[in-house]
Amino acid sequence: HKRVYAMKRKDALTVGEIIDEYLQDRNMEDRLLERRALELWPKIVGYVVNRNTVERRVDNGVLSVRVTSAVIRSELQMSRSSLIEGLNRALGKEVIREIRFI
Repeated sequence: HKRVYAMKRKDALTVGEIIDEYLQDRNMEDRLLERRALELWPKIVGYVVNRNTVERRVDNGVLSVRVTSAVIRSELQMSRSSLIEGLNRALGKEVIREIRFI
């Protein structure tokens, strides 16, 4: 569906506002934020842990992470809620609802 903008607006929209509305209208904002969560992962977990995560993907708010070390996987599972909180805080919005370590 196309959104029709009324011509009687008192204030013009900025380019950023137009882009924000476009992304929200097409549910693309969450997908972009999910992609950003993948980029933030190394900063959130640090070098050693990141080195042991070989595959990451996000689907509908669920971050799946393949971990090569059983010890690190166990530590990550115990830190799951703080990792979710850290990612969402860095994103500025609740995007990640769950993390699965595989």
